[in-house]
Amino acid sequence: MSEERTANEMEDRALAEAALFLSPQPLSRRGLAKILGGVQREYIDRLLAELKQEYDREAHGLELHMQEGRSAFRVKAFYIDRVSHLAPQQDIPRPILRTLAVIAYNHPMLQSDLVKIRGNKAYAHVQELLRRNLLRAEESGRSLLLHVTREFLRHFGLSTVEEFRFHVAGLPEVEVEPEPETRDDDLAAPGDSETTPGAADNDSGSTVEIANEIEAPRSEGGG
Repeated sequence: MSEERTANEMEDRALAEAALFLSPQPLSRRGLAKILGGVQREYIDRLLAELKQEYDREAHGLELHMQEGRSAFRVKAFYIDRVSHLAPQQDIPRPILRTLAVIAYNHPMLQSDLVKIRGNKAYAHVQELLRRNLLRAEESGRSLLLHVTREFLRHFGLSTVEEFRFHVAGLPEVEVEPEPETRDDDLAAPGDSETTPGAADNDSGSTVEIANEIEAPRSEGGG
């Protein structure tokens, strides 16, 4: 009986490992429990502890990161620079990456303030970042309040937005210069008259260099 139970546990751990590897988002204990057929969360905690202990060994290039009840595999910091070019989202054009960096540094940020810094191209950039699930937006008056997502944190190997700000400490805070008021709803919807993201600025770079893409805040029209 004990051998059967051990075999079942090994299979469950392998299934949890596969789920964590394939999931684009960190998985909660509840989510893992459902995948494993409705097992107890204490059982999930034990499997996760075993996986973490296993992947903490030097023989592995991955580690199991757990925070706020969610777990995900990520590349260990020692190897990330050598393999980051293989990760998804590497096709983000550099101008859009700069826009994302500004939003992350000033998180959360009003779209209207972003436009004053990055220009009207920011509307198309935001739409592209929303499509990639790196941003989420909520209505705030006549504008949108922009937040980075869990996918943003996961993709860039961060635990919190504050950790991103720590890596770029010393940069000035965004101070928007007064400009004639522009209502979001007065501007063309993305796809009408705006440039397609990256069409005018086709230089692209590695997203692991996002911190280096933040420039001193300034109003600009080009990429």
